[in-house]
Amino acid sequence: MKSSDVELERLRVQREARRAERAADPAHAEQREGRALCLSGGGYRAALFHLGALLRLHETGLLAGTTMFSSVSGGSIVSAWLACRYLDTRREDESFAAWNDRIDFRAVVVEPFRDVVARDIRTLPVLATVAYNWLWPSHRIALLERRYAQVFGERSLDRLPETPAFVFCATDLTFGVNWEFSRRRVGDYLAGYLRDGARRVGLACAVAASSCFPPVFGPVRFDTAPGDYQRGDYRGDDGEALRQRIELSDGGVYDNLATEPTLRRYREVLVSDAGGPFVFESRRWWLRQLMRYTQVIGNQAEALRKRLFFGQAATGSLIGVYWGLSGGRDGGADGYSPALVAEVIGRIRTDLDRFLDVEFEVLVNHGYFSSLDAMTRHNGWPASPAAAWPYPQRADEGRVRHWLRHSHKRVLHPRWWGGGE
Repeated sequence: MKSSDVELERLRVQREARRAERAADPAHAEQREGRALCLSGGGYRAALFHLGALLRLHETGLLAGTTMFSSVSGGSIVSAWLACRYLDTRREDESFAAWNDRIDFRAVVVEPFRDVVARDIRTLPVLATVAYNWLWPSHRIALLERRYAQVFGERSLDRLPETPAFVFCATDLTFGVNWEFSRRRVGDYLAGYLRDGARRVGLACAVAASSCFPPVFGPVRFDTAPGDYQRGDYRGDDGEALRQRIELSDGGVYDNLATEPTLRRYREVLVSDAGGPFVFESRRWWLRQLMRYTQVIGNQAEALRKRLFFGQAATGSLIGVYWGLSGGRDGGADGYSPALVAEVIGRIRTDLDRFLDVEFEVLVNHGYFSSLDAMTRHNGWPASPAAAWPYPQRADEGRVRHWLRHSHKRVLHPRWWGGGE
């Protein structure tokens, strides 16, 4: 084992021991405060599912009281969108809570997002760089970042609001831990945090790093000079060399639930999970066999994240509410049936290509009712005002099955020839 491996393992063991000690301390639970909302990865599918949940949280007043948004990948897209809509439409010095009370959330946040997911930001960067991306992945990432800049503008992270906090998570492939982009800091506990990072890094860059899902998009590379980082725990002899070339990948590689920044600090943690179901299967050809290995590893990592979240909620360390795109809902709950979710909605592709209006509306509906169901089952959480279909024209399940019959396809999909319904 290399000396760097020994050092990293020692630091991880120490950190996990401190976490366990704090979680078991009742006094630490009493010190927690605030409400965090975690938005998982999953491309545009996740962004739209979360958008529906945000609409319902806004109706109940819970969104106005949220003090931190933590996100990865598709969750980062909608989180950045929410931050930008707040900054672009608020009155002078208007608080996030006051803004929520004043606006028509559907008109200001939900409907304009339809134009965002109608853009295919994946295909052109992939095709333009297919001949050399394996050798120079930075060009493809730059094209992706440029498309995000068309949506979020050229603002840097230090232009984000102080409250609530918006945290965009990526995976540090160099040190193998969660990397944070926020107004407060840019970096991770091992590499350290970039000096003046929030001013140096753009919001579009943060979202691109958070959503550069492998192997389609290669890592985002941070080429830095010695001394650019501060407060890094890693003290190995090769520390400066490692920090000079940090590589970042999709935040979902490390924590697809985006819970890492929240579980030790916040009293209330809401988790919106747009991850698809783990499909049981046996026969598969060799390429699918290779992909299956990563699927099993990812499924186990996410299961451990959920176990940690529900374990802390069960001990009273935090108040936790979880809702997912697939599973966990009663057959009689409002919204779509478990059968439709498992057979159709849960299979919608996770991608950054063009999403059709029907896909937009069905996923917003589903996120809305999934969050409603989770809060209804949790005593003490708001159940009013009464819920109503955001898009009632998409309530008929037979027609939804017909409309979404191709939505799992990445290539032979009606969006390619302008169809859809």
